[in-house]
Amino acid sequence: MNGKADSDNRKLIHFWNEAFGMSEEDRNELREQGPEGWRGLAPSEKLFLAAASLGKKKKVLDYGCGSAWAGIIAAKSGCPDVTAVDPAPAAAEAARFGASLYGIGDQLHVQTIAPDWLENEPAETYDGLICSNVLDVVPQETARRIIRETARIAAGGAQIIIGLNYYLSPEAAHERGINLEEDGSLYLDGVLRLVSRTDEEWAALFAPYYSVESLEHFAWPGEKAETRRLFRMRKCG
Repeated sequence: MNGKADSDNRKLIHFWNEAFGMSEEDRNELREQGPEGWRGLAPSEKLFLAAASLGKKKKVLDYGCGSAWAGIIAAKSGCPDVTAVDPAPAAAEAARFGASLYGIGDQLHVQTIAPDWLENEPAETYDGLICSNVLDVVPQETARRIIRETARIAAGGAQIIIGLNYYLSPEAAHERGINLEEDGSLYLDGVLRLVSRTDEEWAALFAPYYSVESLEHFAWPGEKAETRRLFRMRKCG
C-alpha cells in the first residue's frame, strides 16, 4: 500500500473511532427502545430489508461494521453465525453493546481488526456478506483490495450486499463550492470522506468478482431524494 493510502487509512480509523464512541446517554437511549429496538437500527427501510435477507444464510460477514446494525439485523433475522469486524475499537465496542442488548452474543462475533485481517481469512468462508458505507470512504487502493479479498473469502453463489453513498459529480461539487479532486476524492479537514464514482464505475469494479442482481437507490432520514446506492450481488462461479 502506498504511503498516502496508509496515512489516509490511519486518519480514517481515528475519525471513525471518535464517531462511534458511545456515551452512557447513547446506551440508555437504545435500552429505552426495548427488545424490538433492533428493528429501527438501519438508516433506511431498504437497508433493513437487505440486511434481514441475510438471516437465511449460515455464516455472514459484516465488514466495516460500525455499530453492527446490519450484523445485528442479520442475526435477529435468523443467521446463526455473524462476524462483525471494524478497525475502529469504539465501533467494535458499540457492536458488542448491541449484541448484548439484543441477546445475540452467541450469534454475533465482534472483532477489532488489523489492516491485513481479510488476507488471513480462509477462502470461501462466508455465504453472505454486507459492506455498507465503507468502499467509497476509503482510499481507492484499499477499496479494490477489500473487493478482491471479500470475493476470495465468499463462497460460490454467496449473497453480497454493498451500500454506497451518493454520486457527487464534478459539476455538482463545483456548484456547491466543494473541492473534489480529479480522482473523485473529497477531503474534509484532511480526512477522506468520499471517493465519488458513478453506478457504472462501481459495477465495473465489481464485475470480475460479482454478478449484479439489482441496484436500488435509497435515502437516509431527512434526505428528500433517493441517491444512495444499494448493490445486491452474487459471487461469481
